[in-house]
Amino acid sequence: MSRSVVRQLIVKDLYLTRWMVLGSLAAGAAALAMMPHSLVSGYVSSISLICTLVILNIFLVMSGIVQERKDKVQLFFLSLPVSTAQYTIAKIVANAIGFVVPWGVLTIATLIVIDVTAIPNGVVPFWVAVLVYLLAYYCVLLSVAIVSDSTGWHATTITLGNLSVNFLIPFLLSLPSVFEHRTGSVAVWTPDIVAIIAIELGVGVLALCAGVYVRSRAADFV
Repeated sequence: MSRSVVRQLIVKDLYLTRWMVLGSLAAGAAALAMMPHSLVSGYVSSISLICTLVILNIFLVMSGIVQERKDKVQLFFLSLPVSTAQYTIAKIVANAIGFVVPWGVLTIATLIVIDVTAIPNGVVPFWVAVLVYLLAYYCVLLSVAIVSDSTGWHATTITLGNLSVNFLIPFLLSLPSVFEHRTGSVAVWTPDIVAIIAIELGVGVLALCAGVYVRSRAADFV
């Protein structure tokens, strides 16, 4: 019975966020459609794609996790035959699906657009590093939302996450391995860019695992 309730909780959350997810996919597709036309449109496309994923990240975490906690919505659901741990897992799984699926679709679409257009394939490692960073940013924000009810911590995480993108992009472009191969016809995966992507993935996974662990040690989810 409890497994059925958990499944229904996941479906419920996905249903409630469906328009935001579909809107993000549409906005991301529109951004990618502009990418190959010119330098200006490519710049606008890049910023639009990044902003789309950042907005989706913030919306899903703040409305799906934080706001429900503030509104005490979970008090009703915990009256159902489901434990606090199962409820927490359902929230995390639904939220993660809502972000990771469109993120994955737009990431693959970005790589396809680069490959089939005149955009040099040499920018692929750069784009992968940026997009994986956005995934790590999501994991960190989700972890903070799971662990803390503090608006200050949420705002700080969002501010640092948004600002750090502005430092990440010039940092990546300043790397000789990225700068030298950015106009090449083949993606070159140098050790430094692979290490950066691995660190981003590691930070995201560790942050999420830490959040789940700390939450599981709490007395309850309320």
